[in-house]
Amino acid sequence: MRTMSLAALALPLALSLGLTTGCKKQAPPVAAAAMSVPAPREAPASAVQELRDNFARVHFDTDSATLDASTKAVLSANATIMQRHADLRLEVQGHCDERGTTDYNLALGQRRAKAVRDYLVGAGVAPSRVQTVSLGEERPLANGHGEVAWAENRRAEFRISQGDTSAVAGSVATN
Repeated sequence: MRTMSLAALALPLALSLGLTTGCKKQAPPVAAAAMSVPAPREAPASAVQELRDNFARVHFDTDSATLDASTKAVLSANATIMQRHADLRLEVQGHCDERGTTDYNLALGQRRAKAVRDYLVGAGVAPSRVQTVSLGEERPLANGHGEVAWAENRRAEFRISQGDTSAVAGSVATN
């Protein structure tokens, strides 16, 4: 029986594993370019804090999705903040008071959210950055069954997220 030396066994093993001392194979240019793509930039905490501190909810009259002059002024300020932070996105939430049926309030909440979105888009915020949802009467801001509570609950609020993710960077709860 013949025995092979360790050196004789090492050469076929090295060749099969690609451990030769010849030229190194270079990565294709596409792979190198893909590695140089920077990671998505996170919004600085100061940007999120600015949104929390300065973004204001808006209120509506009874059975209305019409934006009045004071609401438009608030939304103009909100649009200016959004233009400074192009990597942030909004979800506009339309809310209603407890009066009306569930279906009616969901539809009214959607009309309110859409009116706010349309105004923000008209003020220069990219449509792809503003989504809408109606929460109807499901999340009241004020408890109670009178005009003071109802007036607080007829509103649009905003959830702020970053980039293309659905992770919420902050919720706005200012007046």
